[in-house]
Amino acid sequence: MTLHKVFLILLQLSIISCGLSVSFSQFFLALSFIFYLFDKEKENSIITPIYISSLALFGFYILSFMYRYYQLNFEYSYLKKVSSSELKDIFLFLGFLVIQNIKEEEIPKIKRAFWILFGILVVTGFFSVFTPVRFSRLINDLIKPSTTWKFTHHYGNIFGIGIYLPIGLMNTHLTFGGLLLLFTPLSVFSFFLAAKEKLFSKKTFLYLIILCIFGFIFLLNNARSAMIGAIVSIVFGFIDLTFIKKDFPVKFFLKIFLIPLFIAAAFISAFAFSEPIQKTLLPILGEEKHTDSGRTFIWYSTLPLIKKNFLLGVGPGRYNEEIEISRKELSSKFKELLFFFEVTQRGHAHNDFLHITAVFGVFALIAFLTLSSTIFLQISKSELDTRSRIFFYGLLGFFFAGIFQCYFQDDEVVIVFWFLVGFLNRFFHKITLPKKTLPVI
Repeated sequence: MTLHKVFLILLQLSIISCGLSVSFSQFFLALSFIFYLFDKEKENSIITPIYISSLALFGFYILSFMYRYYQLNFEYSYLKKVSSSELKDIFLFLGFLVIQNIKEEEIPKIKRAFWILFGILVVTGFFSVFTPVRFSRLINDLIKPSTTWKFTHHYGNIFGIGIYLPIGLMNTHLTFGGLLLLFTPLSVFSFFLAAKEKLFSKKTFLYLIILCIFGFIFLLNNARSAMIGAIVSIVFGFIDLTFIKKDFPVKFFLKIFLIPLFIAAAFISAFAFSEPIQKTLLPILGEEKHTDSGRTFIWYSTLPLIKKNFLLGVGPGRYNEEIEISRKELSSKFKELLFFFEVTQRGHAHNDFLHITAVFGVFALIAFLTLSSTIFLQISKSELDTRSRIFFYGLLGFFFAGIFQCYFQDDEVVIVFWFLVGFLNRFFHKITLPKKTLPVI
């Protein structure tokens, strides 16, 4: 077995294990990168706008770190903190680099790996609806017992059956929602493609069942920011496939869309008064959740950080300590809001654009916006076949979901994001081959 074949197997395992454990996926990613370095069959990396904007983004990450490290007089404690900060996401970017090493004839194998990952998310998500114990804890406790909370949120009962918040093998429902977001267009448009081939067939029926289960899981997951991103990706896919690429007649698309819509409406109507469905639908229809008002307070607290550190940010790993200072200053200024500033969730800005600007500065934000724009242009302008295009629409929704949540700071979601972005970039090697290439790493 050649180095390249071993590399390909490790890459596939890394993609598939993203639905099982981020530790497993990172382990296989590291191994695949090692084999990538010694693989004599690899091609030169192609210079594309996606590649350049990605490198620019992480370039500003490093520049921000170096500047802040200098400002802190090379304090060793800061160096230790950085190892677990936003800077570690550079490692996940290896997923982008290694997936470009695949040969053209190996593209179907990578597609199959993504399909297996999608299947893992659907299966684990479905069964987690009916179990009070987190699946991740069932697996982790086999290796090392942990003291963290092992139960998941109970929505209520339907016909005496307990319904729980589905999170699959992930640790939070937001992470699982982010992964579902990336694969929503694949689920939706695979059904439409099957219906286009033959409306009444086993294949179409199978994809409809998968879509219904997927929608059921996503609905109960209730990650509204991910749902917004999913809607954006579906709308873009609809416009792209009907008006731009004209793969579907508009009337056909709308007629077929009525099938899953009718099933969803029938299901919701049948269980509208059940406790689980009410707890799921009311926040979507506008009822405020306890975390909603907190977002505005954390956003408002982040703005002073951006103002004071506009060019290079506060530096990786320093958001929490800087936001505490900002919150205390604001609570002193607005004493009647002191309680809300104190109880607002910590950790990140709950907005990718604000968080990146606050931590790394305005140039990093520009690079991030450029990355999103180039991904949009690569998808919309390409001549990629439809069955390949539907893998990438979720990337566009990812950026919209980031308006209300820091998905770009979530390792479990970001590693899949970079795999998909790298796969998108690899696809365009055979479509628009530029003359210039980057040297082999």
